[in-house]
Amino acid sequence: MAPKLSKAKRPKRRWIGFSFPPSICSRNELEAHFRQFLPETIQFRLYDAHFFGSEVVMNSCEFQSIKEDIGIGIVCVNLVDYGLVRNSFSEQTGKEKLNSLSSSGKIRLVRQRLGLPKPRKK
Repeated sequence: MAPKLSKAKRPKRRWIGFSFPPSICSRNELEAHFRQFLPETIQFRLYDAHFFGSEVVMNSCEFQSIKEDIGIGIVCVNLVDYGLVRNSFSEQTGKEKLNSLSSSGKIRLVRQRLGLPKPRKK
């Protein structure tokens, strides 16, 4: 078995906090929506998904002064793909659009900026 890569040699990542339409009501639907607008070569991992109507989303919208009906999520992408993903967010049109709200190299900062709680350990 190969030795574990040091932190400096691991691929760098970016977490993107985003809003999505209230019509999406499951993680599977949200992941499928992402696959529709991202090129197939880009790998992503959905971390947080809080759907319209939940207390977490209502508190986050109040924290950010957002008046729209939305869901909020966080996705992780590799740093080399980050530019493509951000461009894909901005090129979307229509009411099924995903909007980027915040991004960082640390998930803690994205959660803090969006007013999302840290998930409980299982």
